[in-house]
Amino acid sequence: MTISHRKNRSARNPAAFARTCARALAAGALYCLTLPADPLAGQDGSDTRATAGTRADAHAAAPVARATRLEAAINLDGRLDDAAWEMTVPVTEFYQTDPVDGAPATERTEVYILYDDAAIYIGARLWESTGEVRKRLGRRDSFLMDSDWFYVMLDSYHDHQRAYQFSVNPAGVKRDEVTGGGGGGGPGGFGRGNASWDAVWNVATSVDAEGWTVEMRIPFSQLRFSNATQQTWGIQFSRRAISKEETTVFAFTPKSQRGGVARYGHLEGLEGIEPGRKMELLPYTVARAEYVSVSPGNPFRDGSDYFGGAGADMKYRVTSSMTLDATVNPDFGQVEADPAVVNLTAFETSFDEKRPFFIEGADIFRFNELRLFYSRRIGRAPQGSLPSGTAFSNRPDNSTILAAGKLTGQTANGWNIGLVEALTAEERATTVDANAQRGETVVEPMTNYVVARAEKNLRQGQSTFGAIATAVNRSLDDAGLAKLIRSSAYAGGVDFSHQFLDRSWEVGGYMAYSRIHGSTDALLRAQLSSARYYQRPDADYVSIDSAMTSMDGYAGRIELRKVAGLHWRGEANISAVSPGFEINDAGFQTAADRVGADLNIMYVENRVGRTFRNYRINLRNSSDWNHGWERLAARTTLSAGGQLANYWGGNLSITRQFEGYDDRLTRGGPLALDPAGNSVDLRLNTDSRKQFSFNLESRYSWGESGSWNGNGSVRMTMRPAENWSLTLGPRLNRSHSDAQYLFSIADATAAETFGRRYVFAPIDQTTLSMETRVNMNFTPDLSLEVWAQPFVSTGDFGDAKQLRAPRIYAFAPYTGTISNRDFTRTSLRGNAVMRWEWRPGSTLFLVWQQQRSGSLATGEFDFGRDTRGIFEGRPDNVFLVKMNYWLNF
Repeated sequence: MTISHRKNRSARNPAAFARTCARALAAGALYCLTLPADPLAGQDGSDTRATAGTRADAHAAAPVARATRLEAAINLDGRLDDAAWEMTVPVTEFYQTDPVDGAPATERTEVYILYDDAAIYIGARLWESTGEVRKRLGRRDSFLMDSDWFYVMLDSYHDHQRAYQFSVNPAGVKRDEVTGGGGGGGPGGFGRGNASWDAVWNVATSVDAEGWTVEMRIPFSQLRFSNATQQTWGIQFSRRAISKEETTVFAFTPKSQRGGVARYGHLEGLEGIEPGRKMELLPYTVARAEYVSVSPGNPFRDGSDYFGGAGADMKYRVTSSMTLDATVNPDFGQVEADPAVVNLTAFETSFDEKRPFFIEGADIFRFNELRLFYSRRIGRAPQGSLPSGTAFSNRPDNSTILAAGKLTGQTANGWNIGLVEALTAEERATTVDANAQRGETVVEPMTNYVVARAEKNLRQGQSTFGAIATAVNRSLDDAGLAKLIRSSAYAGGVDFSHQFLDRSWEVGGYMAYSRIHGSTDALLRAQLSSARYYQRPDADYVSIDSAMTSMDGYAGRIELRKVAGLHWRGEANISAVSPGFEINDAGFQTAADRVGADLNIMYVENRVGRTFRNYRINLRNSSDWNHGWERLAARTTLSAGGQLANYWGGNLSITRQFEGYDDRLTRGGPLALDPAGNSVDLRLNTDSRKQFSFNLESRYSWGESGSWNGNGSVRMTMRPAENWSLTLGPRLNRSHSDAQYLFSIADATAAETFGRRYVFAPIDQTTLSMETRVNMNFTPDLSLEVWAQPFVSTGDFGDAKQLRAPRIYAFAPYTGTISNRDFTRTSLRGNAVMRWEWRPGSTLFLVWQQQRSGSLATGEFDFGRDTRGIFEGRPDNVFLVKMNYWLNF
């Protein structure tokens, strides 16, 4: 018989207390004979150990849950009627984070924990006194705001940094993700993390007149943990009950304090667990049919083409805490198309990563605000040019990824590590000219990408230190490519954070370094790029070096943040990026040559009141300079936002942009004055729990230059039935730019602008689009998603003009000849994906993708003509069938 002096956490609920003690006595424990004077001590924030003590005090005060070893099999049917559940002591004491921070839960919840050699089992009984259990069908990993949810979070390393989150709603829709950070996931430590991680686990639910029930089986093979014989994990349970909009947690942290993974409770009782089977293999096969428009006489395509392929993903558990992922000939055919854009700037457009191999575990490779790793560089569109006179070619849309591997996990001494290596093939394009002469051109070299990240947690997660390194090496045997592309690129950095004063304050920062190598032509292109413009004639601190074969630079940032407190929070930081800093081979960067300072002060109120559930007021001031200490921007923003008692919310921001200089307007020419301006932003959202809800966003900006920009969007979501929803997202943008850059031309008579004329024109631009989504779910494992985006963009240019002189904003008429640049672009992009997880981990995809586009040499927006034009172009259709099969051995 075991006697435990652990505090009983059911004392405020006599019925629950009686059941708990009965089960405890049956299991041989007598802890219920010892009652605390205050069961809420250390949980609701009233105990001085949790509010005024050290971090160690708060950690010691965290509630404890205990797992019991399972001796017999569990029938996973969502009913908790197996005898094994009666042999463990449940977690019963939960506290609200909403609506009343720290108040006891008004609905009873019991959570049971069992484990065997292969898995951990979670059982939960969630009573609902209103009789209104809210459930909705959705695709796996959907975040369904109008449904009840039950969450389990496991900090299996107990390092207070990252956790596995498993969630389920009453309809059996499951969501798994990795959440983390010192304060990530909200006060209860749960929230929307990286949902790209898809573990293979089982869950069953059932609903009755008194509430609903959950049974989970999570294999140890899907988790990473230390190899200790006796384990203590961090654990958090949470429940969201829509009938009362009540969110409750097991390990409570007041909203005025920093929550997250570091404030989880403790899971004890795990002994002798092993990671289980070490290898997962996911082979796939795919068939694709393409029916696309081709030009007459194209020798490479006839408009009806068929392709097939196969490949595999592999996951191997090197140790219980280290995993190797690899992919051979990966296929990304089922991912959603990128949205249409018309980019008139000097900078590249960034798109979200949608390929599963690169999304999963991407949070490990984040490095503060710098994007040292932009995974869409791997498999990018070929960068080489085709010979002049080419009439047809079979140039590929993307580089072939021959193989990619990823090692992630934690070392024995506590270092979290991530390593990615990928090899892309040399790509060649066969070309045909107007005389039917064939040729072959290398358009992309064989390239090796390596990214490594390491991070060490100290002081129970209060301090972190990390490092990252990226390397890109290209086999540049082709002389033409060597003039365009760098032969190698390296970048690295270190970062740190340190929390103090009970984790309410944090100091952090980073320092990064980059170096690129290549031919003199390739390095000249880097110096002339829009990120730095070394050729600016009035810059006395940078200059062109035509003999350069390597370039290096640095970036750094230091910040002080107050991240917790009843009301006052804020941040101050300074940062710098040198002119030579360049990371676009493996990362993403639009600007270098910057020095910045930022001060942000915020007042928050998270206590629910009669009118507001929460609100915040924010005052922010920031300034930027180049390395010649010419002020480029200075702005002050006042914003206020929050959520009303009826769950409507919104935010209003007003910004004053002060006068500065623009070192990008002339695209490598002299500085121009950037006149002062103003902007107003408004956001409004209704109650997302309702069958109909919408989000409204609008912004209007105007400046002393005469330019203005107005845009607005509405995202309307309708849920007519439990198993399907419709979302419409119309967006309209109208703008007038007084000076859109066209080109520059050498002219020795233009002495005031250093021997070149910089030509601009006003432009009136209208862009109209509407994202449409239909989500239909037949079961939690069978879904159909349809996405479409009709898109129209027009640009109407005015008379050309030229910059009068540097450092002013004034123009003179341009008398040279220019071509008509007016445009109308239309497109329709969409896809339909049917997804069926026909057995755990194994999925069948049926995909239809369509794209059509058109253009006119007119810039006047005509709603009827332009919207008709969306559907007049001949469509390109792609049909795809893909099946994978999960093996675990």
